[in-house]
Amino acid sequence: MRAIRSPPALALLVALLASDGAEVAGPPPAPPAPPSAPLALALEAEIAGCSAVLAGLICELPRDGTLRVWVKVPEGARLEATADASPLPVDGAPIQGGLRLRLEVPAGARALVVAAARGEARAERRWALRPFQPDAALDEAEDLRQRGALDEAARRLDALRSDPDPARRTRALGKLARIDLARGDIDAAVLRLEQTIPAHLALGRISDAFHDSFAEAYTLLLRRRELAEARRVLDRLDPHAEADPEGHVRRAYYAGLLSYEAGDLRATLERFRASVEGAERLGLDEQRLDVLQLEALVLQELGRGAEGEVLLREVEEAFPPDARPCRRAAMLTNVGWFGVQQLARGDRPAPAREGVIAPLQQALALRRGACPSPDERANVLTNLALAELFGGDLERASRHLDEARRERPDPDARVAVWLLDVEGRIALGRGEPAHALGIYRRMADLAASGAFPGSRVHAALGRAEALGALGRVAEARAAYVEAEALLGDQSLLVPLGEGRESFLGQAEEGARRQVDFLLRHDVKAAAMAARRSRARALAALRSRLRVEALGPEERARWEAAVSEYRREREALDREARGDWKLAADALASARAERRAREAQVEAALERALSLLGRPEANGAPPAASGAPPAASGGDGALPPLDPGELLLVFHPIREGWAAFAVTAEDVAARRLPPVTASAPVAELSRVLLEPLRGPIEAARRIRFAPYGELDRVDFHALPWKGEPLVAHAPVAYAVDLPGRRGRSSPRTEAGVPLALVVADPRHDLPAARREADAVAEALGAAGGFRVARLSGDQATHGAVRGLLELPEARLFHYAGHGFFGGRDGWESGLPLSQGGWLTVRDVLALAQVPAHVVLSGCDTARTAPEARAAGLGLGQAFVVAGAESVIAAVRPIDDRMAERLMGALYNTSHASPTSRASPESAPFDAARSLREAALTMRAEFFTLDWASLRVLVP
Repeated sequence: MRAIRSPPALALLVALLASDGAEVAGPPPAPPAPPSAPLALALEAEIAGCSAVLAGLICELPRDGTLRVWVKVPEGARLEATADASPLPVDGAPIQGGLRLRLEVPAGARALVVAAARGEARAERRWALRPFQPDAALDEAEDLRQRGALDEAARRLDALRSDPDPARRTRALGKLARIDLARGDIDAAVLRLEQTIPAHLALGRISDAFHDSFAEAYTLLLRRRELAEARRVLDRLDPHAEADPEGHVRRAYYAGLLSYEAGDLRATLERFRASVEGAERLGLDEQRLDVLQLEALVLQELGRGAEGEVLLREVEEAFPPDARPCRRAAMLTNVGWFGVQQLARGDRPAPAREGVIAPLQQALALRRGACPSPDERANVLTNLALAELFGGDLERASRHLDEARRERPDPDARVAVWLLDVEGRIALGRGEPAHALGIYRRMADLAASGAFPGSRVHAALGRAEALGALGRVAEARAAYVEAEALLGDQSLLVPLGEGRESFLGQAEEGARRQVDFLLRHDVKAAAMAARRSRARALAALRSRLRVEALGPEERARWEAAVSEYRREREALDREARGDWKLAADALASARAERRAREAQVEAALERALSLLGRPEANGAPPAASGAPPAASGGDGALPPLDPGELLLVFHPIREGWAAFAVTAEDVAARRLPPVTASAPVAELSRVLLEPLRGPIEAARRIRFAPYGELDRVDFHALPWKGEPLVAHAPVAYAVDLPGRRGRSSPRTEAGVPLALVVADPRHDLPAARREADAVAEALGAAGGFRVARLSGDQATHGAVRGLLELPEARLFHYAGHGFFGGRDGWESGLPLSQGGWLTVRDVLALAQVPAHVVLSGCDTARTAPEARAAGLGLGQAFVVAGAESVIAAVRPIDDRMAERLMGALYNTSHASPTSRASPESAPFDAARSLREAALTMRAEFFTLDWASLRVLVP
C-alpha cells in the first residue's frame, strides 16, 4: 500500500559500507578534544496560583500559601524544590511530558526555587515571594458587585480613588469599569480600562494588567465589534507572557474569540486548544472546562458534532458538583443547546429527546433559584420550546413559549425575534400558514434592523414555507431566494455564543426545504438549488482557508474591514433596540432613515469579502431560475454541460433524497427513499440509479454531484446491466463550483506545453519510480509534452511549487505517498523530499495550477467523513485552485495496481494528443482515459480495488 513509512534506520551505515570490499579512505583522526565544561541543562517551568504576579518574577502568595508549578525535567536529572533553602516535596502528577507539582510554601518564605541537577550540571528557576496582601475594602466592593448591588459597590470604589496607594486606586478604577459594563456604559468602561492597563504595568502589577486587558478586549470584540483594537490590546501583553503563565493561558482563549470573530475557525480551534492544554498543565480546571464547552460548539458549527459531543461529555463528567450555581447553569444550557442543534440538524444517531430536555430543565431550576435571571430564564425556556418543536411536541413547545413571554413580557429585540421564530414554527406545525406568515413578517421587520443576520434567514425561510402552504408559489420562491442570498457569506461572520444562528445548520435546513418545495413546482429550479447548495458549502470552506492564508498586511485589512462592518452593525443595533415597540408607520419611518447606513454596512462587508479574492464577492448573484447556466461561465454560473453529457445530482430533502438527471437540454427528477452510503452495492444501484434508467442509458458521459455521505459511494463501480456503470460511459465527479472561468492554454516559445512528473520523493516506493519512467516516456516521446521530472531528493517543496506555477505547465503527475490527516482533513498532503509537504493549503495558495492533475497516491481524493456537503481533499483543492480535471484516489491504493493502471492510463488514445496539431488542441480526456485503464485493470486483476480512483472536474 502507498502509505508513509519511516526510512530504514541503517540506511546511512549501508551507504557508507557499500564499497565492494575496498578500503574507504577518510580524513585523519582528529586530535582529542580538550576537557570542556559540563553541558548546561534546559529546564522548563511555569508557576500558577499566585494571588498576583508582579514584575521581576515576583509571586504574591495566595491566602493558603499553595502554589502549582509545572516543570519539565531533562532526562536523568534530579528535581529539587526549595523555599528559602528549605526542601519541599516534589512528588507531582505527570502531564504533557513534565510534572505538575503542588507546593505548600511556608508562611514568611521569600523565595521559591525549582532546580534540576545531573552530575555537575544544574539549572533552576527562581521566583521571589511576597506574603498575601488582603484588601477588605476592595473585596467587599467586589462582593457587592457580584451580588448585583452596583450602586453601593460603585460608592465604595469611588471612595478608594483618592487612596494614597496608587495600586489600590488603579484596582478600584478597574472594578468601576466592570460596573460600567454591567450598566451598559461601554464607552466609560473602555476609557477607564485604557487608563488602568498602562498604570498596572507601570506599577509592575502584571496579572492585574492581564485581567483588565481581557475585560477590554472582550468589550471591544463583542460589544463594539472592533477586532483590530481588540488585537492591539491582546498583543501588548506578549512581552509579559513568561512572567504570568496563567495570564498567557487565558490570553489564548481571548485570541480564540478574536479569531472566531474574524472568520478564522481553524485558528479559533488552535487557540482554544492551546488554552485548554495550558489550563490542564497548570491545574486551571475551571478555565479548561469552560473553554472545552466553546470548542465543542465551534466543532458543531463546522459539522463535526461527534467530536464536539465527546468534549461535552468530558465536561459533564469532570464538572465539580460544588461549582457556583451560575457557572453550572451556563454549562447545562450549553449542553442542552448542543442537543437542540443536533435535533435541528437531523444528526444521526439523533439524541434522545429526554437527554436534550433534562439539562435545560436543570438550568431553568437554577435560574429560578440559586442564580436568578429573568433574561436567562427566558433564554432557557426558548431553548426548551425549540427542543420540543424538533422533537415533535407542539403543545409542550407552546407552553414553554408562553412561560418565556411571562418571564420577559418586555424583551429586548434579540429575545423578541427568537420568541417570534418559535411562535411561527408552532403555527406552521399546527397547519396555520396564514398566522405563521404574519408572525414571520413581524420577525423579518425586527431582524432587518441589521443586528440579527441569522434571524433574517429564519424569517425568510419561515415566510417561504408559509407562502408555499398558502399556494402562493411565486412569492414563496422569492422568499427562498432571499434566504439563500442572506446565507451567502455569513458563515465568516457568525458571532461566538449565538449558536442558534449556526450557518452550516441553517444552510442544510434551508436547502432541504427549498429543494423539496421547488421539486413540487419547478424541477429545473430545484436542480439548480441543489447544485448551489453543494457549491455554497465548499465555497464557505474555501473562504475559511483564504482568511487563514492571508499575509500580515492583508489580514490586517481583513480585520479592519470586518471591524467596520461589525461596528456599524452594532450602531444600527443600538438605534433599533426599541423598534419592536413601534407601530407599523413609525417602524417604516425609522427603517427608512437607516437605509443609507445599511447600504454603507453592506459595502463594508463586500470590501471584507473582496480581500479573500473570491469570485462571489464581485460576481453576479446566483440565478433564481432553473434555466441551464450560460456557457460563458461568468461569475455565479455553474459549470455547463456538453451535448450528450448527463449530470446526476443527489440532495437530501425533508424525507429521503432528491435525484436530478440534468442535461444541456432538460432536467428530470425523482424522489428517492432514505439510503446510506454503507448500504450493499446492489441496493445502492437499485435506489440511486434504477429510477434514472432512461437518462443514464442515453448518456455518452456522466458527471455525479452527490451531497454529503453519498459522496463516499463509488457510483462508477455500481452494478449496471451486469457490468460496472463506468463500462457504459465515462464517469467524473463534479466539484460544481460557481464562477469558474475557462483557462487559456498557454504555450512556450516552442509551442510545447510542460508536464511535471514527481516521483518517489521519500525513496521508498520503487514501483512509483518505475511508474514515473513510463509516464515520462509516454508524455514526452509520444505525447508531445516537454517533461520536467523531479525524482527523490530533487522533489523539494520549492522546486515542485515553482514548476506548478509556471504558465506553460499543463499537466502534473505525482507518483508517491498520499496522506490524509487532521481532524477535518485540512492537513492532508503529498510528502516531498527533505521533509517537505504539499498540503491542501499550499495548493489553494498557488497562483495557478496545471489544467490536468494525476495524483497517484493513497487518499488523494479522500474527504472528511464529517463533511455535510462537498468535502475538500487534495484532489478537490486542485480543482478549486483551477484545474480542469484531477485523477485521485479516495482510499489507499496498491503499488502494483497504481503502476499498471497509470501505464495504461497514458497509453489510451484519449491521453495521447499526437493525432492532433498540438497537445493543446487535444486536451487530456481524464474520464475516458481512466475508464479504459480501469476496465483493463478490472479484467486483468479482478480482486484489486480499481474503483478507488476517480476523476474530479469543476
